[in-house]
Amino acid sequence: MGVRAAMTKVEQAADNAEEKELVATYGPLIHNRQAIDKLAERGVGQINSPEETEGGTIVIRAHGVPKDIYARLEVRGVSIIDGTCPRVLRSMRVVDEYSCKGTHIILVGDPEHGEVAAIASHSNDITIVENSEKASEVEVPEDTLVIAQTTVSQQEYDAVCEVLLQKNPKITIVQSICPATRERQNALEKLAKEVEAIVVIGGKNSSNTKRLYSLARGSGKPAWHIENSQELPEEIASFHSVGITAGASTPDWIIEEVEQKVKNM
Repeated sequence: MGVRAAMTKVEQAADNAEEKELVATYGPLIHNRQAIDKLAERGVGQINSPEETEGGTIVIRAHGVPKDIYARLEVRGVSIIDGTCPRVLRSMRVVDEYSCKGTHIILVGDPEHGEVAAIASHSNDITIVENSEKASEVEVPEDTLVIAQTTVSQQEYDAVCEVLLQKNPKITIVQSICPATRERQNALEKLAKEVEAIVVIGGKNSSNTKRLYSLARGSGKPAWHIENSQELPEEIASFHSVGITAGASTPDWIIEEVEQKVKNM
C-alpha cells in the first residue's frame, strides 16, 4: 500500500466509523503536516502507543511499526488497518527470513526513522549504518545481508556497499530502494541541468524529501525546501527557469498550488 493508498484507507475508515468511534493512525501516517491536518479535520486522531487506546480503528502508518505493536494493539480490542508500504513489508519479510537462518543484517538508513525501527524489529542481530563513513567502522561477519531503507539515495547505498564489500566480498546485497524514489532522484539530476533554480516540496521531516533537497543543493543551483506555496521566497521571481520536484508523500494539491504561484511570480 503506497502513501496515497494509505491516505485513502484512512479516509474510508473515517467515513465508515460510527459516531464517537475512535479512528486514528499509529504515529503520523506520512511525513506531511498538511496531509495530517486534513485528516485531523475529518476526526482522525493519532496515537503513539497501543496503551493510549481501547477499541476503535487504528491505521498503521506507511513507514510500518515494530512487529510487537500488532499484538499489543489486538489486546486493546483494536481493529487494525495496515497501511504499511508494500516495499517496507517486503524488507521486513527478507530480514525476518535471513535472520531465522542466523544471518547478520546490516540495515542502511536513518536510525531515527520509523521505517528503520520497523524493519530492525525483525532481527536480533542487526547493525544500522547511516553512511559510508559509519560503514568503515562496523564489523562484517562472513554471513551478512545488506539491505536499505526504501528512501535512501542509490548513490548513498552504493557507497556503503562498496565499503562493506571491501571488508567482506561475500555479503548478500538486497536492492530494496523504492523505484519511485530512484526515479525522482534521477529525474532531479536531469532537471538540475536544465533550470536556474530548484524548489523541493515536502514535509520537513520527510526522509525522501530531505534527500531530494540534498541532491538539489549538490547540483550547485540555488535550492529551497518548502512545505507549501506560502514558503516560496520572493527571490524565485528573479530566475527565468525554476525546476519543481516533490517528495513521495506530498499531496498533489500542494504541488499544484506551488506550480501556480511560481508561474504567477
